[in-house]
Formats: sequence, structure tokens, C-alpha cells
Amino acid sequence: MGLITYFYKKRLVCRYDKQVGIPYYSHLDFSGLNQDKATFTNSKGIEITYFYYYYPNFKNKIILFCHGIGPGHTAYLKEIEWLAKAGYKVLTLDYTGCGESKGKMLGSLYNPTQDVLDLLNHINLDSEIIVVGHSLGGFTALNVVANLKMVYKAVIVSGFLSVPLLLKCIIKNKFLRNSILRYESHFENQFNEDKIFNFLNNTKKELLFIQSTDDNIVPYEASLKPVEEIDNKNIKTLKVYGKKHNPNYSLEAVEYMEETFKTYNSKLKSKTINTDEEKINFFKNVSLDKLTEQDPKIVREIINFIEK
Repeated sequence: MGLITYFYKKRLVCRYDKQVGIPYYSHLDFSGLNQDKATFTNSKGIEITYFYYYYPNFKNKIILFCHGIGPGHTAYLKEIEWLAKAGYKVLTLDYTGCGESKGKMLGSLYNPTQDVLDLLNHINLDSEIIVVGHSLGGFTALNVVANLKMVYKAVIVSGFLSVPLLLKCIIKNKFLRNSILRYESHFENQFNEDKIFNFLNNTKKELLFIQSTDDNIVPYEASLKPVEEIDNKNIKTLKVYGKKHNPNYSLEAVEYMEETFKTYNSKLKSKTINTDEEKINFFKNVSLDKLTEQDPKIVREIINFIEK
């Protein structure tokens, strides 16, 4: 169990910083987009950095955006920008152990939920909130909407429903799976599987789940499929095809991303690329716009759901 936990912490719930060369947007790449940045200390004594993004004359509604596993929210600035362009002030953060926040590691798949709850307690908002999240951020968004009255609507994109269900779908070895579950159970608290499914069956809050059936990171069976079987008129599902883990991207972007990183990882493995300069030069020939091109139909579905 010790060895399994060691590799789990080293490979999945480790510290996430930006990798050399891989490009990310800044708010400066979007004309007129404002960014406010601040920090607070979470319930574990770790300094967390959070952000507001908005255009002038935004509506009196706040969207909380929860990022997926990786080096923070900037991997999602394309999504954050079109939410801001729709007239909303977007609140987001880098979780413990991610991006601009402190912390030696992410630590647990449950920790981002606690970070978000700590953040909302810190800023003490008066207005109601809509939460949007992708992947780990989708799981986080689901837990947040289930635990806070002030969050009245959620969009969960490619997010798993529970840690036990996710592990059951991706790890067939029972010993390995149970070892990781024992580790994660120390962080579970109020975010357990029974509570989530009870919430999904009975909630009066409006939820939108979006996923591609060929998701190669979060299996369809750990996310959208169980939701489709729930009889609750307040839950809407949107199933897409061929988009893998990014259903809000265009098919061209999904293909371009797969091709780009397949080539990049192959060059790393063969040691064709070794230095930081070579990594930077590789991505100079990669279009960030093409990598992150959004599907206007999915964007419209999300905005329409938020605004109804």
C-alpha cells in the first residue's frame, strides 16, 4: 500500500506547474479583458491565488470556474474568456499545489472542493453563483453545487461523479484500487458517493452534464452514463461524439491537439528534444488558437443553459 500510495501521489496528486515550452493564454491576449488577482489562506494554512476575469459592464451574476488537473486555471482561459464575453464576471482559482498557489502537491482529488469552499467563505459573496468545471473541475463543481445553497446552477463538463466510481472504471486491479481508495478516504469528509447520488436524484437545482462518449481520461461510465439513468427533470445531459476529453472543443482542435502532443511526446522519448530551448522552439510552430478552438454549438448550449 505504501508503494502504491507513493506512486499515486507522485503521478496524479502531485505538484502541477507549467511545463517549459507549452503555451498558455494570458488575459492580455484578449483585448479589453480585465484580470484582478488576490490571495487568501485556506483552511489548511496554504496560500491560494484566485482571480476575477471580466469585461466592462458585466452582469450582476458571477460564474465560478473550476479548472481540471494540471498547472492551474490558465489552461482554461479560452473558456473563461467566452464566459466573460457573454457578460459575466468569472471567478476562478489555482488549487493547492497548482499554478500560482502554494502547496507541495495537489494532495487529493477532494482537495480542490475544499479550496473552493474556503474561497467562497473568504470572499463572502452576496450574489448567487453558477459553477462551471471541467474534468477534476467538473467533479469539484458537482460537490460545490451539492454543498452550497448560494450555488444554484452547475455545468459539469467531462467530470466524474465520485472517486470510487472513477477508480472502478479505470483500475481493474482490486488491490491497487482499494489502496488508492483508502488513501483518498482520509480526505473524503462530506463529499462521499452516497451523498452525491442522493443529491442528483433529488435536487431542484439545474445541472447540465456534457461529455463525449469516447472520453479517454474520464470514462463515460464514470460520468454521463449514470446521470442519463437518473430520473430528474432538473438535470440536462448533452452527449457528443469523437471529442475525447474536450467536448467543448471543435473536432479539428481535438485532432490537432492529439497530433501535436503525440509528436511532441515521441520527440521527448527519442531524445530528439532535450533542452528547454528545443521545447520552446517546438511549440513556436504550434497554433494555440487551433489547439483551443471551441465548438460554437456547445458554447451556445452552455450560455443558453446559464441564461435561462
